[in-house]
Amino acid sequence: MSAKTNFPFFRRIFKKLTGRWARRIYVSILLFALCLATVARVRSYLMARKIQAVLARLAEIRVDETTEEQLLKAVPYLGRSERDGEVGGIAEHRRHLELSNESDWLVQPDIADGPDLLGKIARWLGYRYMSFDASVLVHDGRVSRVEYGFAKQWGRPRQVSYTVSAKSVHGFWSPYQRPLAVTSEDDESPQYRVNYKQVPTLRGHENGLDVTFTNDAPPELAKRAFQLNLSCFWRLRGCEDARDIAPGLWQDARAIRKTALDRLLSEKCPDSIIDGRMRYLPDISVLLLEVTGSRRIEVNEEGDRAEDWFTDYQLKEVFRGSSHGSWKNVRFRQTIPSPIDRTQTIANQIWPPTKIGSQVLFFGSLYFDSCRIIPATPSALEIIRKTPAPPRKPEDQVLGHLM
Repeated sequence: MSAKTNFPFFRRIFKKLTGRWARRIYVSILLFALCLATVARVRSYLMARKIQAVLARLAEIRVDETTEEQLLKAVPYLGRSERDGEVGGIAEHRRHLELSNESDWLVQPDIADGPDLLGKIARWLGYRYMSFDASVLVHDGRVSRVEYGFAKQWGRPRQVSYTVSAKSVHGFWSPYQRPLAVTSEDDESPQYRVNYKQVPTLRGHENGLDVTFTNDAPPELAKRAFQLNLSCFWRLRGCEDARDIAPGLWQDARAIRKTALDRLLSEKCPDSIIDGRMRYLPDISVLLLEVTGSRRIEVNEEGDRAEDWFTDYQLKEVFRGSSHGSWKNVRFRQTIPSPIDRTQTIANQIWPPTKIGSQVLFFGSLYFDSCRIIPATPSALEIIRKTPAPPRKPEDQVLGHLM
């Protein structure tokens, strides 16, 4: 007997599902989905273009040089903030800009970013949440700080969800006398710092980037902080994390870490590190010490013999900050955090001189990953004596870590 005779019910169902009306419904659904996807991607494209236009104009601003009049001509979208005030008798106020598709009628951002089926469908159709905030601080008629934050995930507060953020600074200092952590990467590139961060999202965590550039950084270096690639927001694959949104900045972060690691392994603490510390860290203490004694001590580490060095110093001069406590029995650090992965450590290859009578420079009051005690070379001493302490501007204060 044939299949048509044995299964008439299934034959009728199949005929209904493949009939003319069924095919019309399928085509209609497909066209409707195609229209939704096209509308969503066009809206993402137009918003991304507007954000990139603002970024391009912000990149032309020069901190401490651009006047408020020039700022408003360059970035006309900036509105006046209510957070006006006075610092030292000098007026300051903020200009800000917010761009977001949070109120988009297509799909609510908290739903589209979710891990459920509705969120997956929204992302497949091409819906991409975008949020961009820009802020410019004007002090005494001139720009004193520029910053922005870009988010691809919905979150509250908005600052927590920034996938890429950047700001200008004059220096780094803590208002509560809390020692800042200065990494080997910060030492390697003091004027242009690109650090990885973890951004919390509704679906877990994603990789982000935080960029800081100094007010006197070379223009070609400062402009890199504003180079975002938002084309992934209207493409099929979408944007996974900061690697897609800011590929250039991601490569910069990797290059800085790799250069810092190579320098540490080559046992070098160049003068550029000293210059960066003196110019951008007002909380730093810099002391001149002289070796008065040094000895090798054998220690027992769980049955294994190991050797350690202890050195005695005499304080000769205080260049900046202050000195506290005794300089006897100073032990050199055996390991330091790895620039490539801060959860890992590497052997400390940079050992200061231990010969009696040798003079060294000690950098204190902050937590330095490396190069805390280095030889007091003539070039290093010249930098320390000639470099003035950076100003403690309110907009530059930080807590805990530089970023």
